[in-house]
Amino acid sequence: MAITYQIVGCSNPRGAEGVDYACCRRTKTGDLQLESLIDEISRATTVTPGEVKGILNAFLDEMATLLRDGNPVTMDEIGTFSARLSGKCYAQSIIKVNGKKNPDFQPASYLSRAYVGFRPAAALKKYLRTHAQFRRVPSELMA
Repeated sequence: MAITYQIVGCSNPRGAEGVDYACCRRTKTGDLQLESLIDEISRATTVTPGEVKGILNAFLDEMATLLRDGNPVTMDEIGTFSARLSGKCYAQSIIKVNGKKNPDFQPASYLSRAYVGFRPAAALKKYLRTHAQFRRVPSELMA
């Protein structure tokens, strides 16, 4: 299977006038649903689809618990999943007032959400670099 892409217009990287730019963008070819993944793993091993589903569900539950508790989850050949935070910045002067800790300062009130970050392992990145194949799909610019 190949990574599909198409040629699309993009903004000028230097802001020069009178030049139109194009670039390659990956196109979505579909989502591999959990049931399909379970079937593929079952076919490649001696484990039944029901057992694979149970293992994956237990893994996802444990990973969610670890991430919720602030623990990163590292899988040697895959990468590291970790909880990340998003929020607003604030002036450092509101943390302390007249050199003393401000009792009214609530840092959590500046947080807006938590999300999952992923840092791929070197082995996974190398595999993709050395094994990826590409296939161009039609686009307006290449019609």
